[in-house]
Amino acid sequence: MRMVGAVAALLMSMGAAQAEKVAASGQPLILFQASSTNPDCTSTGKVILRMTQAPQHGRVTIRSAGVFPTFAESNIRSACNRRRVPGVQAVYVSERGYLGPDFVELQVLFPQGTERSVKFSISVK
Repeated sequence: MRMVGAVAALLMSMGAAQAEKVAASGQPLILFQASSTNPDCTSTGKVILRMTQAPQHGRVTIRSAGVFPTFAESNIRSACNRRRVPGVQAVYVSERGYLGPDFVELQVLFPQGTERSVKFSISVK
């Protein structure tokens, strides 16, 4: 039950599978971050993040990082929102001077054996 709760809580904290973002041209934008967290804020294991569709007008860097989760206050893990936990981030940077649309798709693999696809439409200004 503990693992199932961790997966459900994580998926709820991640938000929508499709998102629209706005990025300043040539400046980094954190597109996505994820973690897999126990109620005591320790990690349940490494989250794997892969790019399945690269942007046409920029680049995405995937890196391990301490992230702040966004669990609902009613979630037993909500105390973890106030501290960094081990996680992974995807950071987008457009080509310098590019203005217009871009698109990125990521695959997220959780240590509990679940998967999620997240897509980002990016408006570079």
